[in-house]
Amino acid sequence: MESLNTPWSAISARLKSEANDEQLLQIKEWLDLSPENPMILSEIINTWSLTRHKTQFYEPDKSINWEKLMKRIGHSTSKKININTYYRWIAAASILVLVFLAGIGLGDGFFRRPGIIPLVRIVAPEGNKTQIVLPDNTHVWLNSGSELQYPGNFSAQNRQVTMKGECFFVVTKDPDHPFVVEGTKIRVKVYGTQFNMNEDRFTKGTEVTLISGKVEVYNRDNKFLSKLNPGEQLVYNNGLSQVQKTQNPEALTSWINNMLIFNNQPFKEVIYYLEKWYGVKITLNGTLDFNYTFKIKTESLREVLELISFITPIDYQIEGEKVNIKYRQNMKK
Repeated sequence: MESLNTPWSAISARLKSEANDEQLLQIKEWLDLSPENPMILSEIINTWSLTRHKTQFYEPDKSINWEKLMKRIGHSTSKKININTYYRWIAAASILVLVFLAGIGLGDGFFRRPGIIPLVRIVAPEGNKTQIVLPDNTHVWLNSGSELQYPGNFSAQNRQVTMKGECFFVVTKDPDHPFVVEGTKIRVKVYGTQFNMNEDRFTKGTEVTLISGKVEVYNRDNKFLSKLNPGEQLVYNNGLSQVQKTQNPEALTSWINNMLIFNNQPFKEVIYYLEKWYGVKITLNGTLDFNYTFKIKTESLREVLELISFITPIDYQIEGEKVNIKYRQNMKK
């Protein structure tokens, strides 16, 4: 699988605001040639935005370039690509391309608005996870349905990002330039650390869990809430914060290692995480007062539901991305 005729010169000119009408048209026509091309362009834009190096573009060896690109976005040429996952990657890449193109002026008539710093927006599609490396070598994992934004002028001296959903950060240490994460309700100041930040709809608040290093947590009015030690978790909800010991950090962050660990968790919570993991919508008919302890790695959704059906009396039906679960009888623990 290889993308042909990538218009390197036209893309280079556009990124430097030097493209003429012919080159802009060339880019648009190339994007329409293949569903792979938006993904390739998103990678080019992302690399350019991170480095901000306005060097002369050149056309590299295509086979080597394609192999590097596939490795960077998480594919291996020796593996068969899952069709659904592949097109979700393309969808995510297309979103990134469209958002960034609008930011640098390729949208809305291809005109750049002066004085506006473009934003890079990374989206993890439902049922998929994404990992990126920022210019300061900070690693960020995005869980299913999560978003990360940072300005195009992000640098080792200006380290600030915003997020929605759930992200795991391994932040490069720099005491003189703290790394700042802005959520919808709180902001976290980081000095070189590993931590998980979760504010998705199931938590109904924001959770910051520190694995190593140190962080300071503030509300959006910049009021200091707490400093966390490794193994501690801050829960912020309705203007109130509480610091507690993390009961099971392995289960909490297992998703970055492509595992899903349940440790005596209620079925309502299990359903929510299965929806995120497999990118489906689960409808539950009835109630069940059971807790579950098991681990998911490579199992399919059908295999997981079969496992649950051995433990509890349920029937299930999978119809594409919709799953219906019904209890066969009332059963008390």
